[in-house]
Amino acid sequence: MESISDQVNRHPTKKVFIGYGDTAIFNTLNIMKDIIKKSASNYYVRRWAEKLTENYKNKIDKVKSIFDFIGRNTSYLSDPHKLELLKTPLVSLKELENGERPQLDCDDFTILSLSLLKSIGFPVAIKAISTNNKKRFTHVYGLVFVNKKWIPVDLTRPDYGFKWEYNKPTRITELEI
Repeated sequence: MESISDQVNRHPTKKVFIGYGDTAIFNTLNIMKDIIKKSASNYYVRRWAEKLTENYKNKIDKVKSIFDFIGRNTSYLSDPHKLELLKTPLVSLKELENGERPQLDCDDFTILSLSLLKSIGFPVAIKAISTNNKKRFTHVYGLVFVNKKWIPVDLTRPDYGFKWEYNKPTRITELEI
C-alpha cells in the first residue's frame, strides 16, 4: 500500500494557467471540487474525520468539532501575489500529523473542511462571494447540509464563530459537490 508521504510527494504543486476574471474563478472552483471529491474518498482523510468526530453523536456537533479543530490548529496566510495555490487535504493533514501548523488561505480552508465533512457523509458545497462593490469574486468558503439547511463553514476568521457568514455580499455563486 502506498504511504501517505508517497501520495503527498506524488502531487507536487504545478503551475496551471486558469484564465482571467470569472473564467479563472470558475476554473478554480471546479479544480477545488475535484480535489474535494477525490480527497473525500481517501482513507487517510476519512480516518482523520472519524477521529475528530468520534465523541459526537449529533450531526451539528460533528461539523463543529471539525470546524473547531481546523480553527485551533491552522493559520491564515494569503497566496503569493498573482498566484493561486491550492493545498490538498493530504498535505495539510500530513503537516498536522508532523506537529506543524498548516498555513492556509480561504480556498485551502474550504478544501480541507469540506473534504473531511464529505468523507463522513455530509453533503457539501462551495460558495464564492464578492465582499465589495466590484464585480469580481473575492472570497470562497464552504457550506455543509445539516438538518435540512445549508450552514456556512468559513474558517478564515474562526474568531467570528461557527456558522458565521459575511452578511452583505455583492455577488454570489455556489457549486454543490
